[in-house]
Amino acid sequence: MKTAGWIAVAASLCWMLSACDRAPNAGGSVASNGASKKSTPQIVLYVSADDALYRPVIQTFEAATGAKVNVVPDTEATKTFGLVRKLLDEKDAPKADLFWASEPIGVVRLANEGVLDSLAIADKQGKAVPAQWVPLGYRARVMVFHKERFKPGEEPRRLGDLLVPELKDKVGFARPQFGTTRTHFAALLAAFGEEAYEKFLVALRDNGARVYDGNSMVVQAVAQGEISAGLTDSDDVESGRQQRWPISARGGTADLNASKPGEGAGAVLMMPHVVAVVARKDASAEQKQLASRFVSHLLSDEVQKLLLATHQALQPSEAGGLPRNELPPEARARAGEEMLPDYRRVEPFEAKAVEIFERVWRGK
Repeated sequence: MKTAGWIAVAASLCWMLSACDRAPNAGGSVASNGASKKSTPQIVLYVSADDALYRPVIQTFEAATGAKVNVVPDTEATKTFGLVRKLLDEKDAPKADLFWASEPIGVVRLANEGVLDSLAIADKQGKAVPAQWVPLGYRARVMVFHKERFKPGEEPRRLGDLLVPELKDKVGFARPQFGTTRTHFAALLAAFGEEAYEKFLVALRDNGARVYDGNSMVVQAVAQGEISAGLTDSDDVESGRQQRWPISARGGTADLNASKPGEGAGAVLMMPHVVAVVARKDASAEQKQLASRFVSHLLSDEVQKLLLATHQALQPSEAGGLPRNELPPEARARAGEEMLPDYRRVEPFEAKAVEIFERVWRGK
């Protein structure tokens, strides 16, 4: 899996839309006495980020602008996938102004399907660069494990470690039809090819791997001793650690072979939160400007620090002003090397990855 560099961008945003040249809609109405009564400007945000993250972000934005952000959230079971389906269904008559997704592959699909609008984003040289979605910060896909079930240096750190006989019936992951696991499995298929990907799934199945309804449930199952290890997101692991659960995590996306004792942590698949603008022909210039301002708010130091502080991100967005987190060598050995594929190239493998999984799992 090759690392793909993102375009470094600044937080200044403007619309590549002729509507921005028009005078803003006053958004007011006339009262019975003839006086103008100005209504509260509003935008609609579809969001698959965690409730505990997006609510304080919206509250600070509303306090600063006097605007109202109407939220349509996801569900724990379907995560981003459900909102992507909703946006596709509404393509001809969109109801959302913005989509804040907790993983990128669905947003890439929306861009390919013509659901999203374009932004002009200024790069470091001040040149406008067109974009249809912006990374907000990066978390990682990791292998979570129960600390009391592995000797030091023998913790799982490669995908192949989940296939050893000692972990039969003791490994779990969230349903790959949805959320970050869907993106993760698509990335595995893109990286390893169909034959190796299917063999990995068959080996997982034959080793008794369990499928859960969400990444947080995988972490909880490990903590409770129901399983010993699993695939999940870095923020779910950190949430469990803050509750003093006996868990830790290592890399997880390096190769399909088992690791040797004492080897490094492998690699972690970096997974960005992203924000995208929905193409709405009926949106007023005021709505467009407000949506643009919300994107800038997400890239502000305040929100980027919140992402890092709540462990929803391990690295900030290049589109903001915060410097990259450089881990010391010993911490990097525990966390794993960062790997960032070009998710635009991963997206075509999404449906096939799910199709192969479902076929393999039906063969139980």
